[in-house]
Amino acid sequence: MKTKSILYGTMLLTSVLFCSCNSEEDFMPYSTDGATTELGKKIINDSGFIGHYFSDKSYSLANGVNVLELDGLSSTGLATKILLFEVNLNEANINIKVSTANNYTSTSYSGQPISGQAMLHDTPEAKVLGAVNGDFFDTKTYTPRGILYKNGNCIKSSNSLNDNVCTFFAITKDKKAVIGSYTDYSENKNNIKENIFEAIGGRVRLIKDGEILSQSNETLEPRTCIGVTEDNIVYIMEVDGRNFWHSNGMSYNQMASVMKSLEVKEAINLDGGGSSTFVVRNDENTENPFEVRNWPYDNGGVERAVTNGLLIVETNN
Repeated sequence: MKTKSILYGTMLLTSVLFCSCNSEEDFMPYSTDGATTELGKKIINDSGFIGHYFSDKSYSLANGVNVLELDGLSSTGLATKILLFEVNLNEANINIKVSTANNYTSTSYSGQPISGQAMLHDTPEAKVLGAVNGDFFDTKTYTPRGILYKNGNCIKSSNSLNDNVCTFFAITKDKKAVIGSYTDYSENKNNIKENIFEAIGGRVRLIKDGEILSQSNETLEPRTCIGVTEDNIVYIMEVDGRNFWHSNGMSYNQMASVMKSLEVKEAINLDGGGSSTFVVRNDENTENPFEVRNWPYDNGGVERAVTNGLLIVETNN
């Protein structure tokens, strides 16, 4: 009888605790209020992606280069962490350049983490402020899937995949950011080759002529994407994923919605998954100033070696 009394008492206590912990006042209501940054407000108010706001902060790396870090819940209630570069190419000393693993300049492809690529390409003449991963690649040979131009040198002029999904991001010789499909590239290859200074390949096109291109694949993944506005401002976004409590990633349509909220006219998806990496310069770290600000999926936060990337640089000329 004593055992039964203890059992009933335990069940009653558990029931009381359960009820008290699940009373209405203990539930956290969704709210998108509280954003303190202009970029954060744009994404929250205009994308429809953020369902609940936790925090946002913005900081400048140089005139024309800003970073946004935004934490919240998606509209479906999943934890989300967004990292974003805003790069104004109208600033005379700001540019975007291609990095390659171990600084390869020919088809001797290799792999290297993005923070290492940033360190290798950092010079007094071109100070690297930030970096992200670039094109998809063959994981055995590190051959990029799309085109590759670096410092005006064409390293790879063809698409490795037999489909029309491949896209590209390029910086022209007059510092204009360009996004296009592989068909655009194929049909205008000679003209493009004469004008491109930096270029990498991508895959799914998210926005064309200011309109979102609807995608049937709704898988949530860690992803990196890039978008260009009519005013030559470039947005590069990374979202972590595959980590339930930290961040669950985005679908293609969700990425497009966020890019659209930033008024981009063209946007494409870059490599994602374990490749997605977001690096910011922090000169307080004297040994290695290139700080990984996201949580790369591979090996619990360890950077993946990738074939190429994009560098945000500040030149002194």
